[in-house]
Amino acid sequence: MSLNRESKPVLAVIGVGPGIGEAVSHHFATKGFAVALIARTEEKLAKIQKTINDDIGRPVSKYYVADARSESSLQSTFAAIKAELGAVDVLIYNAGSRRFTPRTILETSSEEFENFTRINLFGAFFAAKCVLPDMLAKGRGTILFTGATGSIRGNAGVSSFSPGKFGLRSLSQIITREFQGKGIHAAHVLVDGPVESDIVGSVVKRRWEKAGESDKVKDKDLYLMQPRDLAGVYWYLYTQPRSTWTQELDVRSQQEQMFSKI
Repeated sequence: MSLNRESKPVLAVIGVGPGIGEAVSHHFATKGFAVALIARTEEKLAKIQKTINDDIGRPVSKYYVADARSESSLQSTFAAIKAELGAVDVLIYNAGSRRFTPRTILETSSEEFENFTRINLFGAFFAAKCVLPDMLAKGRGTILFTGATGSIRGNAGVSSFSPGKFGLRSLSQIITREFQGKGIHAAHVLVDGPVESDIVGSVVKRRWEKAGESDKVKDKDLYLMQPRDLAGVYWYLYTQPRSTWTQELDVRSQQEQMFSKI
């Protein structure tokens, strides 16, 4: 634990990038956590690590390059985290993969379906198996999963995305039923709508401009969920007292039309 000599609680975030992953990592770091940043792209991770550490004023985060599709990759990563930071107290599985141009089932390749499902579901299963033994040994731990509208509703054109997210929701419920009585708090965060980020935010803003609705940019938080605000939601779930644990929480921006999707 040479990188965590003060024995701070440890957060591991899988799927760290501009957006929810960075915001939630930064938020927990400000609250006194040692943070393990996990994703596939080293350049992106290095930049986020520097931003967090510079803001806190000391090294409180460390990045790990890993592929959530590979169980062996995650196993070696979590072994390194335990050796360098300590056993994980909070796991946030934020990895996800989807396409922005809809395709029917017949247009969707089997390779894409398998690849996306391994990222959206398999990686969460692999990661949970890595952290649960230490959490159970301590008698406490928190596992939070980032879901989506596709977690509860299979819409046309998302056959390579939604099934994995459906499974992620089920996995969260199973962990709750198997381990909540042993001190493990698992929760599924249903992010119902677009989130401000380099990718999604840019796509939505281009749609606004194309539709002549560029005025929405001025009040974007009415239409796009802000990562910093979502980070507060994850912290709220982590800090819930044992008498009132939430298993699933759905969030959306003010102008996101929930009922039109049912």
